[in-house]
Order: sequence, then structure tokens, then C-alpha cells
Amino acid sequence: MSQSPNDGFNPNDPIGTWRTIRDANLDAWAKGMAALVNTEVFANAIGLQLDTLLAASAPIRQAVNQYMETYLSQINMPSRAEVISLASRLTNIEMRLDDMQAQLDELLHAVHGLAAVASANGAVSPEEAAADDAEAAAKPRRTRKAATES
Repeated sequence: MSQSPNDGFNPNDPIGTWRTIRDANLDAWAKGMAALVNTEVFANAIGLQLDTLLAASAPIRQAVNQYMETYLSQINMPSRAEVISLASRLTNIEMRLDDMQAQLDELLHAVHGLAAVASANGAVSPEEAAADDAEAAAKPRRTRKAATES
């Protein structure tokens, strides 16, 4: 007569009974703790403990911050406040540079628009003017001797 494995008892497993008791005990504790934690009274009690802890640790945190700033200034390192201030200033500079870039892009677009209108009216385009300037620069200049010989 052997028992099925679903009965939870295995004569070949000496720890099986203890394992079954442990699992039943853990399940009972888990259900009890879940019921306790999900109550309003428990939430209020934990909230009160956290408020007390935070209130008690505030002077200690302030002292640690003061000592840390003193130490950092002695070793010529920036404090947290100085790094935040620098980051804010750099962000401001970056935003100003972005605004300047946008304004330059608008000006460039306006210049190209004016150049297109001028070339449509028969005026010399900026590219042609630049090519003429390059061509004139490539020609040798007359020297004074050449001017007096002719």
C-alpha cells in the first residue's frame, strides 16, 4: 500500500513533514501580516514613526551638511550648492546660445531670400560676386615699373 505523492506524505523523505509544517506556518503568517499591514491603524502608526524619525534626524543632517561644506572648502572642492549653481548658470548660457543660433539662422534665411530677389532682378548673385573677386585676386597686379614703361 503506497500513498500517492499528492497526499503530502512521503515515507522516503524524513524532512517532508517538517517542510509541510513550515509551509503552512509561513502561509498563516503571510495572511496575518497582510491583514495587519492593510489597515488604517497600521498606516497611521508607521506614518507617525516616520515623522518622528525625520524630525529627529533633521538636526543631524544639517550638521553633517555643514561639516561637509567646511571639509570641501578646505580641500578646494565645490559644495553641492556650488555645483547646482554652476549647472544652472551653464544651462542658462546654453539656452542663450540656442537663441542666438536661432536668430542667426533667421538672418541667414533672410539674406538668402534677399539674394534670390536680387538675382531675379538681374543683380549679381553673391556666388557670382565671390567668383569675380577670386578671379580678380588671381590676376597679377600691375607694378609701378610696368605702369611707367607703357
